[in-house]
Amino acid sequence: MAQSPFQIVAGPANVYLAVAGTAFPAVNAAPGAGWTDMGMTEGGVTVRHMQNIEVITTDQYTAGVKGIRTEEGLEVEFALAETTLERYAWALNNATVTAAAGPPAIKEIPLYRGVDVTRHALLVRGPSPYGNFNSQYQVPVVIQTAEPEVSFVKDDKTVLNCTFTALIDLLAGIPADRFGKLVAQTA
Repeated sequence: MAQSPFQIVAGPANVYLAVAGTAFPAVNAAPGAGWTDMGMTEGGVTVRHMQNIEVITTDQYTAGVKGIRTEEGLEVEFALAETTLERYAWALNNATVTAAAGPPAIKEIPLYRGVDVTRHALLVRGPSPYGNFNSQYQVPVVIQTAEPEVSFVKDDKTVLNCTFTALIDLLAGIPADRFGKLVAQTA
């Protein structure tokens, strides 16, 4: 059987954020109004499927006879290379960016986040393993759970580390869609 080089996925992924509840674009359409392109990243985008499995044993056997998933999670981690205040604000609980004409003209965001954690929708778009097409993770509800940090160094760029953790979408039509979907275009 002949294999396609597309099956070996290589290339960067783009990250988009929107308000939780925003409709996801089709896999072959540009993200529309409401979706913010988070810009260039450094070090790739990591999608992590986490779980805790409890192995059950019985008196009759010395090895496990069953596994029960007691916890599961989904995280998306990346470092923003474009640290504009508009993008930085997403990592700080979707802080409000305000501008003043000046002089000097400025933009600012508050650094205090408070008790409430803002919910977002997250779209990660990268190459499809089925051809010169797109694939995308569509995660309906995420919160930013990392401790964002930036480093200012003389010999490298400043990046902002972000980790978005999925929460269950309580409005999902079926249980399998509670963390969203991975969609890959095939033709």
